[in-house]
Amino acid sequence: MNNFAEHKFSSILLTVVIALLACWSGEVLANDVKLAWDAATWSGVAGYKVHYGTGSRTYKTSIDVVNVTSYTITGLTNGTYYFAVTAYDTSAVETGYSNEVSTSIGTSGTGCDVNGDGSVNIFDLQAIDNAIRAGDNSARFDINHDGGVNIFDIQVLDSVIRGLRGCP
Repeated sequence: MNNFAEHKFSSILLTVVIALLACWSGEVLANDVKLAWDAATWSGVAGYKVHYGTGSRTYKTSIDVVNVTSYTITGLTNGTYYFAVTAYDTSAVETGYSNEVSTSIGTSGTGCDVNGDGSVNIFDLQAIDNAIRAGDNSARFDINHDGGVNIFDIQVLDSVIRGLRGCP
């Protein structure tokens, strides 16, 4: 029996980097999402598939990216997207999904795009963290509208980014 499919993909760290460069000349555009993951460490890995969709754990699109550990999905429309990766062996036996990551595209009008880059993502979390460390209580960092910029704003924004709630 082939135990390849039984490998847990929890050891694979999947990250999303939203490329927000609105420039041409071969650079990634604002509605593109760059995914990167750690290579599987077990033997027999022949490649990876990137899965994504607009619902958590409901992936309508799968892309065979062969044997690379990063991939850029281009031309996404506005909305929240969820991503996971699987590995497969030479017999096309596929593992379970990696951990899921998500991002929202084109939601800058919601008030959660605190860094103004056109997307609500981990860079907004970093901007709030930087504001807290600098003592910046600007209203744009006060996600939960409690009159202060603090860890609660990070918690709310984290839930927004993971698709667990909408931006207040």
